[in-house]
Amino acid sequence: MIKVHFYNYGCGVLHIEKELGITEDVDNFLINKIPELQLEATDSLYDLYDNEIFWFSAENEVQCVDKINYVLKSYISSQSQMQYSVTITSDLT
Repeated sequence: MIKVHFYNYGCGVLHIEKELGITEDVDNFLINKIPELQLEATDSLYDLYDNEIFWFSAENEVQCVDKINYVLKSYISSQSQMQYSVTITSDLT
């Protein structure tokens, strides 16, 4: 399972799409850029609006993690305060 966690703790409401400069939902954006991804679930830590987590599945998770990082780095503004992590995990935690 691939965990993509976007966060900007203490910012209030995080607008991932605005931070990336995209017009579609970030999960659809990533799936359109990396078709082998399948969305499994979404959540946030502590039910706060300053972070959002997406879990994806894929045949080759290691390769997809690299692709996700490449896509996000190429779209996120250097002035953005949003941070993210992309990890492989065995469950939805």
